[in-house]
Amino acid sequence: MRTRVAAARHARDGAPAFWKQHLWRLLAWPLGAAVVLVLGWFFLFQRLEAERSELEFKTLQSARTLAGGYAGQIQRAVDTIEQTVRFVKYEWEARQGAVHLGYADEHGLFLDASRLLVAIVDGEGRVLTSTAPTTMSPPAVAYILPRVRSGMPVNFFVDEVPVEGRSGRRHRLLFAWELSDHDGRFAAAIVVAVDPAYFTMGDADAVFRQDGLLAIVGDDGRTRALRSEGPAGTVRTPAFVHAPPLRLSSGSELVDGATWFGDGRPRYVGWEHVDRRGVNAVVGLDQEAALAPWAAMRAAWTGSAWAGTAAVLLFTVLAMSNSLRLARRDRDLRVIRDTYRMATEASNEGFYMLRPQWDEQGAVTDFEVIDCNRRAAELVARERRDLIGKKVTELYEGETLATRMDSLRRAMESGYNEVTLGRPQESFPAKWVTLKMFRYGDNLAVSARDVTEERAHEEELVRRSNEDPLTRLPNRYWVEGHLRDAIARAEKDDKMFALLFIDLDGFKAINDTWGHAAGDELLCTAAHRLKEAVRPHDCVTRFGGDEFVIVLENIADALDAAQASERIQRAFRRSIRLSYGEYVVGTSIGISLFPADGKEPRALLQNADVAMYSAKMNERGSYRFFDGKFHDQLKARLERIRELRHALTADQFVMYYEPRVNLADGSITSLEALVRWVHPTRGVVAPAEFVPLVEETGLVLKLGDLVIDKVCAQLARWAQNGDKLVPVSINISPRQFNDTDVAQTLRRALEHHAVDPRLVEVELTESSVMNETASVVSAIQAIREAGIKVLLDDFGTGYSSLSQLYKLNFDGLKIDRAFIVQLGKTEGGIVIVRAIVTMARALAMRVVAEGVETMEQVDMLRALDCDEIQGWLISKAKPPAASQPVARNFVLQEA
Repeated sequence: MRTRVAAARHARDGAPAFWKQHLWRLLAWPLGAAVVLVLGWFFLFQRLEAERSELEFKTLQSARTLAGGYAGQIQRAVDTIEQTVRFVKYEWEARQGAVHLGYADEHGLFLDASRLLVAIVDGEGRVLTSTAPTTMSPPAVAYILPRVRSGMPVNFFVDEVPVEGRSGRRHRLLFAWELSDHDGRFAAAIVVAVDPAYFTMGDADAVFRQDGLLAIVGDDGRTRALRSEGPAGTVRTPAFVHAPPLRLSSGSELVDGATWFGDGRPRYVGWEHVDRRGVNAVVGLDQEAALAPWAAMRAAWTGSAWAGTAAVLLFTVLAMSNSLRLARRDRDLRVIRDTYRMATEASNEGFYMLRPQWDEQGAVTDFEVIDCNRRAAELVARERRDLIGKKVTELYEGETLATRMDSLRRAMESGYNEVTLGRPQESFPAKWVTLKMFRYGDNLAVSARDVTEERAHEEELVRRSNEDPLTRLPNRYWVEGHLRDAIARAEKDDKMFALLFIDLDGFKAINDTWGHAAGDELLCTAAHRLKEAVRPHDCVTRFGGDEFVIVLENIADALDAAQASERIQRAFRRSIRLSYGEYVVGTSIGISLFPADGKEPRALLQNADVAMYSAKMNERGSYRFFDGKFHDQLKARLERIRELRHALTADQFVMYYEPRVNLADGSITSLEALVRWVHPTRGVVAPAEFVPLVEETGLVLKLGDLVIDKVCAQLARWAQNGDKLVPVSINISPRQFNDTDVAQTLRRALEHHAVDPRLVEVELTESSVMNETASVVSAIQAIREAGIKVLLDDFGTGYSSLSQLYKLNFDGLKIDRAFIVQLGKTEGGIVIVRAIVTMARALAMRVVAEGVETMEQVDMLRALDCDEIQGWLISKAKPPAASQPVARNFVLQEA
């Protein structure tokens, strides 16, 4: 009731009651702003003072450095004067006193004569000779001559006698040295009068840029020379009011302008004593000019500070206003949070608020549960009141604790983490829980959802995707991942392993004869025998069809793989009893080794497959290790097949024609069409190089149709000339004859090109017709009914019987070249050919001898009553000309 009354009173009073309740928030902002401003101005002044001190220190260093440089300049100027004196002394001694300085000056023998006046003065002070008219004041004579007589040179003596010069009346600085006669007694004095500007001229921009001055001050404090300019060339004449004797050989300090200088301006003064000259090089830098950058910086910083002060005051006013607004929002958020608490308590997900515990080094050591909902407590088998205040280390232990702490720490570091973890204890209701962890400030918000059903469904899907449903062995998708893990383990432990690629020999025959049910039963039995033949930890997988893959890990060498292969082959030597009968199947095994034969799963599988293919080609039921040479041969074969496919598409095949000649009169009775492959880089390729591969790959079906079409097209072109034509015979391969309707193909080509069927003959090999089935008889009959003659090619190489020849009713037969080459060599060769000719005569068939190469063979064949011959003696196969090469007495011409 009291709460409701307070709420009603608060609603009635409105803003004033709320303002009074949060008065501390309003007062905190102006107090904080005052502290910030005081500290800010304090640090500003401290910084300005530090910058001023640093600039003054650098200026003093600069003044001292410049004074050192100026001292060097003065020393070099004095060295120039002394060089002039040495020249005069040399002339004095060489001419025994007869020196005329005016003459020497006229010839430019003195350096900088416009500012240096050289004179020789006798013992009375009279000028004997000089570079320009001059006199010496009595004080100068009184000071210089006694010192010179005693052997002491004079440096920087100020002669107060005015000198008329280009720049008006000025004093001059005198330097003097002794001149002796040939007996070494004093004879005269060399006096050099120097314009003071001589020591202050030159580039001194670094000094005058700061309203500076250059001066030569004697050890007695008297000024010898002075130059002062402003940054724009303004001439200043500060003069020294008082320059006290400088106690140190070098130094710098800020001096009082009223005490030192006539203009009263304070300056940073640096000085350097000029060795053995009794004077000091003095540089003065104006304080106001030197501190001008600091003054500009102070103005800028102070202006920024005032702007900052205004901004802080404005921010304070806005912050006070926002504080009231935020206080209202906090109150509203509390209401929303309480409402949200009610919603989460009814949720199916668990929610936790965790506070991290830190050690002295700043590492998280534990987490405390500061809040949770009912479902969160249920997931850890506790009541909510028991869970709040507990630490994570009190809820878990061992490896489970380490896993939970690691996940929570990751969330603290990255701001978010999501993991799925299994239950640590059977008492926990959820087998799998997905945790989503969000960092909020220094705390963690964690949501927990029971995903046991989803996880079980995923595991079942993974199992099904990685398992062969028939044999229950892992499948090809699983084995690639397993190989990656095996490679990682082998690389880590520096071990080798073997991969066996196994193919069942004879499986296709059983599967085709008795159906897929028998094949499935055989595969299951084979899988069982493979698992029995290898070690328990070796991995047996069904790769697909009747192919299996076995991974043999931790083997010592290739011998272990060979022994395992032999055990597998022994296991399959026993017959397999199936529902459909008892059978024996063999295994062809290809072996690849890691790392010798590959370091990637696909490379190992491919190389093992190549090795298995090698085993099948060489000896079924054997095993082979991967051999790179065989692999290269296989790749070359595949490349040749690819080229053949492209050749068929690109029409790279052409027809050559070899004539058959009648032995009686030498006329051409027929042409045999022979296909040639015109390779784009290798040129013309003979049939022996590509026909076997074409037969094996089945491309012969397409090539055979292409040959028939090309021959008919060529006959049509020859027929356009109106010449009499002879038939052209076309070779039909066994596969083409047995797998296609040759008669129909011939009829279509003849009709398409409008060719007379009597101009086409067909040559069939013995292997095509040896079965003597009804289909063979009907196929030959269909060809003959189309008006096309049929010849039996390569007779004698097969197993044809007389009854077969009689039933199949050929128009002629061609004796294989192997029997013709024996004519004249062995008696047996003549006997065989005579028997073939006699048999053909009895069956009313014409006889053609192939491969005739000598006239001796021609004579024998004529004696044996052979009808026709063909071979290189007559002509090699040639590409088609514009017309058929029909001629008479061809053999006689060759003879």
